Amino acid sequence: MKPIYRPFQIDDLPALIPLMEQLGYIHSEHSLLGNIQALRNSGGEVFVAERNNKVLGCAAAIVDVRLAEGTQGEIVSLVVLEEMRGFGLGKGLVKAAEEWLFQYADTVRVRANEIRAEARQFYLGMGYEVSKIQVVLSKESLTKKAMP
Repeated sequence: MKPIYRPFQIDDLPALIPLMEQLGYIHSEHSLLGNIQALRNSGGEVFVAERNNKVLGCAAAIVDVRLAEGTQGEIVSLVVLEEMRGFGLGKGLVKAAEEWLFQYADTVRVRANEIRAEARQFYLGMGYEVSKIQVVLSKESLTKKAMP
């Protein structure tokens, strides 16, 4: 049976927990649902790859607006269950996200962590090109650090 690529539904939530773990992020259903709601509230969407009523992967699509660069689409948090990689599910998720994003932006970009060489090769194989190399710097709020 061919996979279906569709927007996230609430029943998909439990299947996304182990997918996020494969990316290195630990979530409860509550925390992940909060992220999905915030993403959608800011104009983004989450897509899932499903086959035989089982979610096998997901990707988020966000619309990013910058003063200098203008509006661009971005694919984030793309992951396919490890045992299902290599069967085209990631490509299908990218295509679903691109189709949705190109309604809002003329350019779609992705970011691949330097330690994920396979991800970089995957995107290069899908026609993406390296357009910028940069360092990401973060700072947590003092209130977040003070919380138990």
